[in-house]
Amino acid sequence: MRADNSSHLAEAAQQRRLDCIERVQAVLGALERDGGAVTVAGVAARAGVSRTFLYDDAQAPLLAKLRELANKQPATGRPALPDHQRITTKSHETVVRALRDANRKLNEENERLRNELAVTLGQIRDLRRGIPAPRG
Repeated sequence: MRADNSSHLAEAAQQRRLDCIERVQAVLGALERDGGAVTVAGVAARAGVSRTFLYDDAQAPLLAKLRELANKQPATGRPALPDHQRITTKSHETVVRALRDANRKLNEENERLRNELAVTLGQIRDLRRGIPAPRG
């Protein structure tokens, strides 16, 4: 009569499941920390598990976490930056203010250069016509 090894098989299956969960959690943690595209297929591939494993009802919390990370991604299709790399509203406003100021200064300089060019072109025209330059 053969020995009943079913308990060992069940224990090994349970350990494989726990290992898979641990790998998926590690991948999700890395994606949350470092950013990157969050898809079921991508997470499954990086964790070395099947997509079916992620869709299994027993892994509902993992799938919920995956979807939460995916929903944080911008609609542009690019991966979201991790929280520690995102710009704060105050910093964003400071950057916008600085860019607007730089833009205003460049517009003023362009206007000054246009006027200077117009005067210079007028002087060149007058010289070509033989009209003496006004003394000032």
